[in-house]
Amino acid sequence: MEKPLPYLEQQHCIFHGVALIASIDPHTLTPELRQMRDNMIEAMDLNARMFGRGLK
Repeated sequence: MEKPLPYLEQQHCIFHGVALIASIDPHTLTPELRQMRDNMIEAMDLNARMFGRGLK
């Protein structure tokens, strides 16, 4: 198993992915890209909650 990225690097990668998808015209987003965007936003939120609770 690979060593996980530190918290801030995880957040940066997720935010970068969300920003890339957000730059696409919303009317041209495929259902798969919408789902990917939603999953990344949820992951970012969960990471922030874990960090806030001291679990990371």
